[in-house]
Amino acid sequence: MLLWSSQIQGNSCDGSGIEALRACGDSIDKKLPSPPKPFEGCCTAVRIIGMNCICEVINKEIESSIDMQKLVNVASACGRPLAPHSHCGSYLVPGVA
Repeated sequence: MLLWSSQIQGNSCDGSGIEALRACGDSIDKKLPSPPKPFEGCCTAVRIIGMNCICEVINKEIESSIDMQKLVNVASACGRPLAPHSHCGSYLVPGVA
């Protein structure tokens, strides 16, 4: 998965949010199988940068290259779960089943 700064525009979290997405690329790429758990570098980025910032930079172009449910799973596995029925980009986080 390749993400470039040109894929995001005008958000206050541009640099750090996109860096977290890059750090988690192997865990959230649509074309790759999910690893059993996110790599530590991914979780470190999620914890330091925060999911609010990560979700703020996600636009339709980024959503087309990542699996949003995998991102929700990564957030949870890294100890930063997204609230049910909240939005991350345009993705609506599912409620608890």
